[in-house]
Amino acid sequence: MSISISQVLQASLILIITILALVMTHQVIPVFSVDEAIAGANQIEPLTLIRFMDFNETTINETIWNFNIGNGCPNLCGWGNRELQYYTRENAFIENGNLVIEARREGYVDPLTGMKYNYTSARLDTIGKLKIAPPARIEVRAKLPKGKGFWPAIWMLGEEWSLENFKAWPACGEIDIMELVGYEPDVVHGTVHAPYCFGSRSVGSQYRLPEGMDFSQDYHVFGIEWTSDYIVWFVDGQIYHILTKSEFEKRGCIWVFDKPFHLIVNVAVGGYWPGNPDETTPFPARMYIDWIKIYRVNRPTYPFATNIVDSYNEIVAKTRGLPKAGLETVINGDFSKPIDLGNSPVANPNEWYLTGRLDVIDKENTVMENGILKLVVKPPGPGPVGLKLGQVVWVYQNTSYIVRVRAWSSEEEQLVIRASLPIYPAKIHNETVVKLSTQPRYYELRFDNPPWGSNIVEVALIYNGTIDKDLVLSIDEVEICRVDACRPIIET
Repeated sequence: MSISISQVLQASLILIITILALVMTHQVIPVFSVDEAIAGANQIEPLTLIRFMDFNETTINETIWNFNIGNGCPNLCGWGNRELQYYTRENAFIENGNLVIEARREGYVDPLTGMKYNYTSARLDTIGKLKIAPPARIEVRAKLPKGKGFWPAIWMLGEEWSLENFKAWPACGEIDIMELVGYEPDVVHGTVHAPYCFGSRSVGSQYRLPEGMDFSQDYHVFGIEWTSDYIVWFVDGQIYHILTKSEFEKRGCIWVFDKPFHLIVNVAVGGYWPGNPDETTPFPARMYIDWIKIYRVNRPTYPFATNIVDSYNEIVAKTRGLPKAGLETVINGDFSKPIDLGNSPVANPNEWYLTGRLDVIDKENTVMENGILKLVVKPPGPGPVGLKLGQVVWVYQNTSYIVRVRAWSSEEEQLVIRASLPIYPAKIHNETVVKLSTQPRYYELRFDNPPWGSNIVEVALIYNGTIDKDLVLSIDEVEICRVDACRPIIET
């Protein structure tokens, strides 16, 4: 067992306090081992809740929140992003236990400048009232608007920033806990900006919901865990970005995230990133914030974070730009519908696709028959066939799965069942080589998705044999299930 300095100090403190207390009360002093003392120190709760905002009051608490008014003019018109809205007090309010920020399409004239605006919204911050410093964990349960031109955000700036001191950015640092652009309502972004790494050089990642879901349909918990060594972003407990101080500095960036920041919540309308609203944009639109929790981190929730090198983090991030995938589901896994033999992992990765030696497929004789894919493979000449049938699936982190396949072939042949990240070269979670018989049989592969793993995995069947006559590979079932929730196999 490795023992850190902090553990030794905690253990020593426990021993000293215990001994003093017993001496003062004339009690017999028991004997403690160092291991026992360290075990006691490790019982400290990892998180301490230091602020809980549940918005159950009737009005917005102005001992915590400031209302930003206007369009940022004259110093920062459009808030530096060519945003179109005018922020008012009236567009933020409490309703049914939620902090509501409402973006409206309505005419508004700035009473000070006479400038006219076509949209209003609200932006609140905690400058001078609530400072958050690491080590901290921030969680926000919210439901977001969707539609072209909307830009809801939950974010933080270094405490020294203000509209009067707007030039403090990017030296002050920026942590975007959550940003969404309304034309892509199923994706949120987590990003940091700092000296030498801001704007187009900012460092971040994105999180995409499974097929058929978007962030306007229900509440989700957006958050970060932030220490002097790392920042971890998550949605509903699923990690989608890890940034370490050491990797950040290797990029030539300056780590400015070890000081107090203030919190900001807003819904912008228009701007460089989301574009401007059009006739399809649904107004009014609301961001609902159910609650905000701020914790002090006593022990890191993600002790593995500092061991995740950025190269791996970026590999995982590449999978997040893929189109939607079915939630723990292989689409058309029972082959009840025809598959497109011309589909590719670029075109529709969440449906069956074939890659490799496509020229060996006998397309005329390959058929879907009674829920069975009968894939006819022709001899390729010298060398192996090299053919893959695959599909991407959305899976949870820190969860174990089984890929189950029912298949057979016209001759006994080997087939590889693989679960991997859908990138090149593949990062394999696990794979197994099975020997197909001429009769239908079930085959299984187990894989474990780690706490920091991608939510996107490729389930693939790979045939790489050498043949001198036509081979028929028959597959009538491919499914994925959690290890503790797979249905029993019933052979017929």
